[in-house]
Amino acid sequence: MRTVWSGAAAALMTIALAGPAAAQAPAAPGAGLSEAETRELLEAAKATAKATRESVEYARVTPDILHQILAKLDKLEDKLDKVENAVKAQQRSRGR
Repeated sequence: MRTVWSGAAAALMTIALAGPAAAQAPAAPGAGLSEAETRELLEAAKATAKATRESVEYARVTPDILHQILAKLDKLEDKLDKVENAVKAQQRSRGR
């Protein structure tokens, strides 16, 4: 779910940044964005893309790690059940 929102946010930011830039494109020379402003917008877009990629990677890796942890917990639970059953059996044998 986080991936969808990150992708949507990146798309909206791109549209928001591209809209004003496209509207200013046919304007008179010198009325558009300066080189520094354009550079800043490109750097912001690159940072957004990087953050989106990291978010997607996190969303991919997290379920795998959680699955591994849950599998280990299931194994531990099975072992504890065996120990508990052995203790109960031992107590029953002593009680007889």
